Amino acid sequence: MAADDDPGIRRVVQRVLTRAGHTVDLCSDGHELISEVRSQHPDAVVTDNEMPGMTGLQARAELLTTPDTADIPVVMATGSVTPEQAAETLQNGDRIVHKPFQPSELRDAVRDVLIHRRPQQP
Repeated sequence: MAADDDPGIRRVVQRVLTRAGHTVDLCSDGHELISEVRSQHPDAVVTDNEMPGMTGLQARAELLTTPDTADIPVVMATGSVTPEQAAETLQNGDRIVHKPFQPSELRDAVRDVLIHRRPQQP
């Protein structure tokens, strides 16, 4: 699952991850991301931070409140998250890829979070 308010970035993320063998559903904001994650329970989430209505960090915090979505690892593909903000919200196993990113950086971050995915809570 990938969320970004920029359609061009969504297409890039989808293309990079599809070429790496992943199926990617797209969302345009944090609210849509929360809804889709709760209904589809993807293996991982790639999200921008700065989106209208709900930031990626706010969406991550919301996903952490529900046991069936708290285990889903997140890759923040953004240029706006400080280390302090990341420490407050991102969990062990989540990753940040700074924009502008190279396709290999995004692909490797997703591979890494999937390899180190946290076990689902009982």
